[in-house]
Amino acid sequence: MTKKDDMKQWITLIVVAVLAYWIINNFTLIGNFFSKIINVLSPFLLGIVIAFILNIPMTKIEKSLNKMLKKKKAPVRIISIIVSLVIFILIIAFVLFLLIPEVIASIENLIATAPDLINNLENWVIDLLDKYPDLQTEVQKMFATNSTDNIIPEILNHIVNGVITFISDLVSGVINLFTAVVFSIYILSQKEYLIGGTKKIIKAYLKPKVATRLIEIGKLTNQTFTKFISGQCVEAVILGSIFFVVLSLFRFPYALIISVLTTITALIPIFGAMIAMCIGAILIAIESPLQALIFIVVFQVIQQIEGNFIYPRVVGKSVGLSPMWTLFAISVGGSLCGILGMLTALPLASIAYALLKDSVAKRLKSPKPTTPKIIT
Repeated sequence: MTKKDDMKQWITLIVVAVLAYWIINNFTLIGNFFSKIINVLSPFLLGIVIAFILNIPMTKIEKSLNKMLKKKKAPVRIISIIVSLVIFILIIAFVLFLLIPEVIASIENLIATAPDLINNLENWVIDLLDKYPDLQTEVQKMFATNSTDNIIPEILNHIVNGVITFISDLVSGVINLFTAVVFSIYILSQKEYLIGGTKKIIKAYLKPKVATRLIEIGKLTNQTFTKFISGQCVEAVILGSIFFVVLSLFRFPYALIISVLTTITALIPIFGAMIAMCIGAILIAIESPLQALIFIVVFQVIQQIEGNFIYPRVVGKSVGLSPMWTLFAISVGGSLCGILGMLTALPLASIAYALLKDSVAKRLKSPKPTTPKIIT
């Protein structure tokens, strides 16, 4: 090695060290910067996700139309996109059709019982603070007030502010969703062009061997996530159906709305249904606190059965992992990255397993190509 090369290595090492030191000392600034970028790009990132999901039914519809029409000229892609969007909208409309009457009934019931609830809450809080002076001091500090009588208005003020913030976020979310849907339509209508362009860029800037391998991994990732989403939807419907049957048998109120919410939130692997449990418990508690406690117990029993037996077999099998590794992947992913980790851990684990198995087969000089199978 020449002195010139040695000097380059030292300069590179110094630059990397200085850059690492700067990143560590400005970690919050960098995090805020990337957070702003993600907020700006969020409609387009959501559009990519929507396009990926809609591509699953669109591909099947497109294949069916091509077989039916054969050599007849027709805008098959456009028709497929429109049909996929219509199916997507009809599902949402069906869910809203089921939920809206239940939500209206719940709001009417809440309005009717609100005065008594607020009065009971106020009396309970005042009695509690009178019994525990230390708690009263802490609550007064929290709400910056010197009077117990002002605590309830302060709490209500926070609730009103929260509602205003929620409405503002909801309007912003609707605008972002519309932008995302439009962007997803553009992606679906030009997906071959986008995929072809991406491949050209990869081949242009990477070595042939690396480019080929990266494209193979991309195909494997697409297949795995497609199977994962399909399996997740099937599992969510199964779970929602189980809850509707059980809650109806035990004559719980709001059985339909809780079951629909469970189906929707179950798209977050294993732990997503907990959101529906909290909402359901609050709704039931308005009518009967004791029944709400029983509901939580029943919910947990069903959730444990689903999380440990149904989910690993339905979704895990769809991506090529055994129930044991499915449960392991989701638990680790959730612990490391929260909801995002739960959503991505299983397909990523399946991809890693497929790549590892392929690598092991090549090292052992297996005569036949290997495909992902269920680990036993």
